[in-house]
Order: sequence, then C-alpha cells, then structure tokens
Amino acid sequence: MTKPGWLSRRRFAQMAVASAFTARSRWLSAAMKTAITTPWSGLAFVGSFDAPQGVHVYAVTGNQWRLRQVATSEAPVSLALHLNGRWLYVLNEISEYRGLPCGSVESFRFDEEAGQLMSIGRQALSLSATMPRHIGITPDGQALVVAVHGGGAYNLLPILSDGRAGRVTSVIKETGCGPVAKQQESAHPQSVIFDSTGSRFLASDLGADRISVFSCERGFEVQSRFDLPAGSGPRHLALHPKGRFLYVTQAIDNAVSGFRYDSESGTIKDRLTSTAGGCAEALAMHPSGHFLYTAGNGEIAAWSVDSSSGALNRVRSSNLALEPGTSVYEMRVLPDGRALLVLTNLGVTRAEIDPHSGRLFNMTVAAVVPDARSIAMRSLNTLRDH
Repeated sequence: MTKPGWLSRRRFAQMAVASAFTARSRWLSAAMKTAITTPWSGLAFVGSFDAPQGVHVYAVTGNQWRLRQVATSEAPVSLALHLNGRWLYVLNEISEYRGLPCGSVESFRFDEEAGQLMSIGRQALSLSATMPRHIGITPDGQALVVAVHGGGAYNLLPILSDGRAGRVTSVIKETGCGPVAKQQESAHPQSVIFDSTGSRFLASDLGADRISVFSCERGFEVQSRFDLPAGSGPRHLALHPKGRFLYVTQAIDNAVSGFRYDSESGTIKDRLTSTAGGCAEALAMHPSGHFLYTAGNGEIAAWSVDSSSGALNRVRSSNLALEPGTSVYEMRVLPDGRALLVLTNLGVTRAEIDPHSGRLFNMTVAAVVPDARSIAMRSLNTLRDH
C-alpha cells in the first residue's frame, strides 16, 4: 500500500499534467502571501541517462519549464557552466572513449541567436581515468577539474580561447583504500568544490575515506588531507557561503557531517556536527547559508544551520517523502533561494522554500526527464549581459 506523500510514478505523471494548468495560479497565490517579486528566470540544462540521452535545455520562468532542445550527449553525469554563460561542459561517465580506457569531456557553446546548444568539441581524459563523477570550473574560468572514480585520479584541463576543453595538463593519481571491500578496494574521487580563495579546491574520496585540499594555480599541489572515520565513504560536498563550514555526505554509513574549514591555510579542522543515518544521497546549501537540504531513505529533509557553530538542526514538518526505490542524484537551490530542485530517476521536481524557516512545501513537477542526473542553471541576467 502506498503511503501518503510518496511520489509514485503514477503520481509523478499526474503532477506533471496538473502543473501545466496550475503553475500560474500557484505563483500568484504565493506572491500575494509574501512580497510581489519576480520569479527566477533563465535556462536549465539537465543531463539525462535515459532516452533521449543527452542535455535537455529548458526555458524557465518561475515554476514553468518549457523544453527547447535535447542536445545529444553520452552519459552526462556532471555539468558545469562557464561564468560567461556561453560555454557548457559535460562530463561523460564512460569507461572507454575512442578505443582507450578513459572518460571524456564534451564542450558546448550556447548560440544566442538560435537559442540552442552547439557541440564544439570532445576531449579525452587521461589514460585509466574511467567512469568520472564530477566536474568543476576554476573561479577564474581558465580550467576544468575532474574527479575520476574508476581511475582514482583528478584531471586538470585548460579551457581554450574558443571555449573548448584542451588536453589534460596535470594528473594526480590517488592511492588508499577502506574497510568496505566492494566500495573501497581503491581510491574513488567523487566531488570537487572551490573555496573562497579561488585558487584551491576541496575533493572527496569515497574509497580512501578522506577529503583533500588541492592548489591548482600551477598544476595540482596537495595542500592538506583530512581523514574521515574508516568505512564512512565521503561523497558530496557543500561549503557554507562564508567559507567557514564544510558539509560532507558519507555514502557508506549514510550520514552527513560538518567540519570547520580555514580558507586562509586551506585546512579542515575538527568535526562540528553529524546527522543520523539516512540523508547522504544528495546535498544542497541554501545561498543564504541558513539552511541545508539532504536526501536519503526516500525523503528530502531540511536543516537549519547555526551561524556561529555550524551545527545542524532538523526543520520540523518539512520532510518530503518519495516513493521507495526512487534515486536522488542531485539537488540544487535556485539562485534566488526560493525553491529546491531535486533530480531523480523520475525527473525533476520543485519544492518551494519558506525564506524564514527553510521549510519545504508545495512539491510539483518541473520537468519529466527520465533518469535526470545533473543540472546547470543560467539566469536571465546572464542572458542579457552576454
């Protein structure tokens, strides 16, 4: 028997139909209850592993999503949009490219006149860099950093003047393992995020139970290492907007931990907080820094963040339940902080956020994209500026 609140496939489809008719009335109602503000508008690029596999491009105005294009792409596990808003990089989670054991990065340019993504190149990762998981752009827009699961490595690729990803210029091959044989037989880098200095990035390693801080100013250079408990399996990372607190999902013991981060020295300090199990599937930080959102055990949960200690406290009456077996791949808070996007095997859902409490409510379907794995957002302001 289906419990109330579970997002079944049938209910997902029903919500999709209903959303098309009620989106405008919901928005007007919400605007009347709060302040009359302009809803976030722009483009959403969604990477899908299901047919049609590729990057689905949507024009977004508030909670109305209109499909404009599906650009063919192979296993688009992670997307990164350049600061200029014109170049999009797609990481392909594959084990072979052009007959070699490696993944690849696809480069796209957004054609302003046509309103379409145009492929401008595809670049191989280093040999043995298979099944990559995450891609990030250096804050200066000059290079790409890739976390490679299968080959246990990090790759650095320059961004060329025409927007294409160049050949790999630096590689760090990681070593280490953990006590859980099936998941930790070797190092398995998962995620990369940049700190406030713009010259360093933090990276999680599920296989070796550690978080590393690297400098990428002159190739790769290890700044510091931080070991997590054996068998925890760090995966997703989120930095507080002020850069003082770091939050990490632990995929194996199914928890989320918080740590103090010193951006001046590039070191991770003592553990500040740890949640109970069942919330390590995905992670998203609110742009205000007041709230953190987690996914796991069939639900989306909201947490308030203590501004002085970084401790997490669950927001009451906020959990959104999903159908058992639903996989959450990524979550993203909209730039205006008013909604949370949840990417699942069923598609993209949207939940509104109470700006005062962080509570989630009014979950609706944003886009029916089967096996939605990754997302990048481009605001209307960026469209106008470029």
